[in-house]
Amino acid sequence: MLIWINDFLHYMLAQRGCSPRTHETYRIALNDCADYMRARNPNISWTEVDTLCVRRWVAWMMENGYAPNTVNKSLSALRSFYKFLLREGRVSVDPARLVSNPKTPKRLPTFIKESEMDLLFSHYPFSDDYIGCRDRTLLLLLYHTGIRAAELLALNLQDIRESSNTIRVTGKGNKQRIIPYGKELAEALNRYLSLRAATYSSLPHDEVALFLNKRGQRLSYTSLRKMVNATLSAVTTQQKRSPHVLRHSFATAMLSGGAQLEAIRQLLGHESVTTTAIYTHTTLAELKEQYARSHPHDEE
Repeated sequence: MLIWINDFLHYMLAQRGCSPRTHETYRIALNDCADYMRARNPNISWTEVDTLCVRRWVAWMMENGYAPNTVNKSLSALRSFYKFLLREGRVSVDPARLVSNPKTPKRLPTFIKESEMDLLFSHYPFSDDYIGCRDRTLLLLLYHTGIRAAELLALNLQDIRESSNTIRVTGKGNKQRIIPYGKELAEALNRYLSLRAATYSSLPHDEVALFLNKRGQRLSYTSLRKMVNATLSAVTTQQKRSPHVLRHSFATAMLSGGAQLEAIRQLLGHESVTTTAIYTHTTLAELKEQYARSHPHDEE
């Protein structure tokens, strides 16, 4: 079973260009599925897995405390795997096709308030060296453009177009989009690029990647997540302080500022405006909270 999983994972990297995080999600989900199937039948193969097997696997995950989102991602990984096997002619049916996703509770996106982000960029003590400049630029990029963490970390020097103040972003499915940026981010990027060149002029480093770690290698998601969490903790009491929260914060700020949903959709790289519309619920919730807190007649 593992050989076919490895074939699929290689295909996803080499042919589909999936991100390292997606690759890891698929690897974990498919290995978990294989472990479950072999625990019940040590000699089972992927050709022998049927719809009932998949339904029992989904039920087992739910019974063992897997979050609905995790179950859905695992099921999605299995479907993608079987699509690959079907194209390769290794199986004749997709046993996951008829298995429904568990319902997930609707949750409003978590975001950082504009006042808190203003406080971060005006008062947080970023160091004056390369790392401090890099971290401030990373945070500005996430908040001013709304790009995904994977998109940010995949940026190369040539993707920054200083002459037009735009960034070329490669999103899901290798789809590219152009995102404009303003004066504050332009100044930060200009300073960062100068400091990057000076810092690594005589040191071995990745000459393509935009953001580097101390060793001159492309910055990892783990390092980015730790930095974002630590920095945001200085200005907000929000429990969620991930890079993705800054994507939500960007969209919420844009909508509050009067931007049209279609424009926000294009900037975020969403396939459908329906996905983007969740931010309208976020701002409505904020309005209700402010009303309840501020209106003199709203007393119980």
